[in-house]
Amino acid sequence: MKLLTEHLQRVRTTVNHYKRQDVFKCVQQAHTRFENKVSVYHVLKERGCYPRGCIYFNWRCRKLNKGQSCPRKFKHVGRKCFGCKEFYDEKVINCPEVVLSDEEFSKFMRDLGEFETWVNSLKGIEVNLSGIIYSVKPRMRQVIHGKKGRIELNGFVLIFREAFIDLTKLEDLSYLTISKGLQAKYRFSKGDKIDLYARVSVDRGRLILKRPNRIEIDERGEGETWSWDKALVVARTASPIPNQLEKCFACDKGCLLDTIEINNLGERHKRQLFCLEGIKNPMFCVRWPTFAGSFPPNCNHSRLIS
Repeated sequence: MKLLTEHLQRVRTTVNHYKRQDVFKCVQQAHTRFENKVSVYHVLKERGCYPRGCIYFNWRCRKLNKGQSCPRKFKHVGRKCFGCKEFYDEKVINCPEVVLSDEEFSKFMRDLGEFETWVNSLKGIEVNLSGIIYSVKPRMRQVIHGKKGRIELNGFVLIFREAFIDLTKLEDLSYLTISKGLQAKYRFSKGDKIDLYARVSVDRGRLILKRPNRIEIDERGEGETWSWDKALVVARTASPIPNQLEKCFACDKGCLLDTIEINNLGERHKRQLFCLEGIKNPMFCVRWPTFAGSFPPNCNHSRLIS
């Protein structure tokens, strides 16, 4: 009994503070489709725009601003307009707004520091992961080169909405990437209770575990099992969803893909929500249920995802 009590005292709980969206708000135009909510990771790590703000430029056309037509028949300002005398840049400076009170923000910064210390302590070592699989999805990414795009398939990803990582209970989403060979061998599905060892990495604020080994399945769920052939079909038929709707993200058929846009100026990385059933308009989806209670109370992904 004494050993059990000591063990329980050592267990701590946390959420992924990188993905919290209740801390900052940004009025930058690109964030309007997310109700101007931005993640902590985007503000503090990716953009580094707090507290100094960020600078960006809006492309403008003097003729289009006046309602006049473009001599080159363009409807919108783009890169082909750079040499035109009617083209000009509009410099804009934005600074994210803290939506927490001073006391709450101070507590958040302490919690964030503790979270980062914990994450850094896990890097480079194998950790024990145990939990119940919330969802299994094909691991895909979209590559867009000019007007052409393709979807690349690279194994599968197991999604946990809460899990134990060593002696820490993460009450938030975490991801385990696996090969198609491991999926064929273990036939993972939603509801499986598993225990294994893997290595932790952070990808744009997400906690991703890789290279699983010493896998044990303690209990089988009743979810659908993915095969490689089925994943290949889905990679061809999946459809992008215009807005990252909360219900689509929570749906088992919603899949958030990393997207890489390649052009003459370099690469642009973003994420795009896809429907694995190929439904282009969510309003016509027969799976449009109410997902209230689908996530733990503190889980950052019960809201819109940026």
